[in-house]
Amino acid sequence: MKRSALFYLHRRAGASFVEHRSWELPAFFSSAEQEAAEVRKTVGLADLSHVSKFDLQREPPHDGWWLGANHYWMIVEAPVDPPSDSIDISSVYTSLCLAGPRSRDVLNKVTSLQVSDVALPNLRAAQGLVAHTHSVLLREDIGSIPAFHLLVSREYGESFWETIVDAGREFHLCPFGLTALKSLLG
Repeated sequence: MKRSALFYLHRRAGASFVEHRSWELPAFFSSAEQEAAEVRKTVGLADLSHVSKFDLQREPPHDGWWLGANHYWMIVEAPVDPPSDSIDISSVYTSLCLAGPRSRDVLNKVTSLQVSDVALPNLRAAQGLVAHTHSVLLREDIGSIPAFHLLVSREYGESFWETIVDAGREFHLCPFGLTALKSLLG
């Protein structure tokens, strides 16, 4: 089974794990119902490192973000056939999901990037320093819940997670697992 760069951090935090498409992932940290409720009410953070990530030089057919001239990223739930002429960057990045009404408040504490609805609307991307680490932010709301993919080089995964959790304490940030994510996605 595959494990994210955050596996041991999640295990120390008391996560209960589940096998999902050959990955050992946190199913929940407290209870899936409580985690989903907290994300809807305040803010939550999930490890989505298991999703497939592709770098392309042309616009993808779906699930893509424009990063610059002839530069796109595509993030999809595996299994998927990689687009032709794409580079699989899945193992390069730790991918987190910061979601909830207070997600922008957390981001505003750790970056100078503009993350308002006007500056970074749904399905748009931004790049810059987040928690003093070069990051890619991909906005992808979960229904009416503001949500951001935060991607950083794998070697920074643990410290990045801990920094985001620390920044979210005043907003009652809760880690959430795959089971809560599935219930949020409906």
